[in-house]
Amino acid sequence: MVAEALDRGSDTALWRQVAGVLEQAITAGEFPVGERLPSEAELTARFGVSRVTLRQALRALADRGLIRSVAGKGWFAGPYDDSLANRPLYEPPGVLQSFSEMARTRGLFPDSVLLHCAVRPATWEESTELAVAPGAPLLSLRRLRRMDGLPMAIDHSLIPAAFLPDVDPQEFVTGSLHEGLRRRGYAPGRAQYEVQAINADSEQARLLDVEPGTALLSACELLDDTQGRRIEKGHIIYPGDRYRFRAELLP
Repeated sequence: MVAEALDRGSDTALWRQVAGVLEQAITAGEFPVGERLPSEAELTARFGVSRVTLRQALRALADRGLIRSVAGKGWFAGPYDDSLANRPLYEPPGVLQSFSEMARTRGLFPDSVLLHCAVRPATWEESTELAVAPGAPLLSLRRLRRMDGLPMAIDHSLIPAAFLPDVDPQEFVTGSLHEGLRRRGYAPGRAQYEVQAINADSEQARLLDVEPGTALLSACELLDDTQGRRIEKGHIIYPGDRYRFRAELLP
């Protein structure tokens, strides 16, 4: 977003001018629903206005449902819709969509609690599934996935370390693994997907805020990029009432 110079001699209040520029950026699609806006510090510097003036503009946009505030996270495009937050997650049939993309289509903010991140050698089975040599380094990334702070899934990914060299684990706290792979030239293209029902053990129950024994859906995925390279072995666990798998069956 390029901040237009404000007309400080105009009869139009500065906060209204700031709100107008931000509204144009939002309606033009620069900030899709669920996308985080620049921080308040960045916006005050960009517009050359005080924090009070900026917040007046942000509140005006929020009152109109153009943006919303998430405590401790910042401002996001689109209104908060509790009905969307409470609907089960699902990918459209036949569409490969990441957790972050599913959240943003609902106008929700995705983030993660990092549970584990380390590089370790591939087992024999993993080497076969990921098309690497036994003992090849794999990045093991395990996260609690959330939407607007609500726990939605436990996600464990194994990625050949060569695809994510010198990665900063914090990149995947607020960022998407698939987007990170795409930026490095490995665009997700096709997945083998298997779903089964399991019951929550004590750790899964604690992380997902459910009772032990609660029905969960366990989804295993082998992901190839658009060039046919195997880029991820994934395992994601959802509470049974928060996820639906949809498929299109043809005769």
